[in-house]
Amino acid sequence: MATFTQLTDATVGVSCHAWSPDGSQVAFAPNSNELKIVDAKSNASKFSLNEHDMVIAAIDWHPTSNFIVTCSHDRNAFVWNYDEAENAWKPSLVILRIERAALDVKWSPDGQKFAVASSAKCVPVCYYEQDNNWWVSKMIKKHKSTVLAVAWHPNSQIVATGSSDFKARVFSAHVAIVDAEQTAGDFAAPVGFGEVYAEFPCAGWVHAVAYSPSGCVLAFAGHDASVHFAQFNTGGAPVVQTIRFPFLPLCQLLFLDEYKLVGAGHDMNPAVFANAGAWAFDAFVDKKGDEKKAAASSSSVASKMAMWQNKDKTGSAAGAGAKEETAWLKHQGPITCLKHMGGNKFSTTACDGRLVLWSA
Repeated sequence: MATFTQLTDATVGVSCHAWSPDGSQVAFAPNSNELKIVDAKSNASKFSLNEHDMVIAAIDWHPTSNFIVTCSHDRNAFVWNYDEAENAWKPSLVILRIERAALDVKWSPDGQKFAVASSAKCVPVCYYEQDNNWWVSKMIKKHKSTVLAVAWHPNSQIVATGSSDFKARVFSAHVAIVDAEQTAGDFAAPVGFGEVYAEFPCAGWVHAVAYSPSGCVLAFAGHDASVHFAQFNTGGAPVVQTIRFPFLPLCQLLFLDEYKLVGAGHDMNPAVFANAGAWAFDAFVDKKGDEKKAAASSSSVASKMAMWQNKDKTGSAAGAGAKEETAWLKHQGPITCLKHMGGNKFSTTACDGRLVLWSA
């Protein structure tokens, strides 16, 4: 089952979104520099924040601290804190020290740090400095090209990255000022901040990385439509299983539990991968409805308009037919963001301006 809300016009789209800890509010960027926060039930606008100068690339709302972190193509990040007395969200300065666009941002599970993926071939790991009332960064500089995605290990001291240099990597992100005694997770021994624990090759850009809830499995997706699962608790070197996904590349990954992964991207339809002894593609989440629903969809004004637009673009009926074949999908554009909502529930936003709630 799935339900959707139209957050923006389809010509605008949504670049990213995040949920409040209690699920009552959703923050999103309408493919612009604006951070909008709306009521999850009524879709009524509550806040509009315009501190960024360029498109917001990623949003993460921490479940316990209630801080929102955003990063943007303007090379900046902001940590937003809600002031109850003034009923306003106030930004805190972040010293990123990057010269190219910021593309992804994730809070560590303990809320003490966040990591930013950037086009500057580096990953700033940021933490709060009480004396100066700002967020400062320590830099991971082992990449040879743009870093597209980041993901935290559950211990909050290890971070994984996906890069356009065709590799996924695992780094130490231990910061002595804010972290407790250093732990190496499933690795033999701790290494210094920014040092590589593991490195995995891919035949294309690594668009997405995700850790399982236990931290024993790291999944990463390549532009060659591959999905890789690195198993760490084997007592030796990580064991990697690769799946050649027979569809379009995945750009987002999310573990629902230890044995179920959801991926989404250019197919406009979330895909489920399950582990029943070995990882395998299970099914797409969005399934075509009954014939009456399909007929109603194909006769709608929007569908007819899309048909004529396709004929105008392609010069043939074949293009329109291809469009009609996907008219039943909840999303009508590439999926840009995946967020977990607890259990087997998750949400997606896409270039069509829709927020869709799913149960897998």
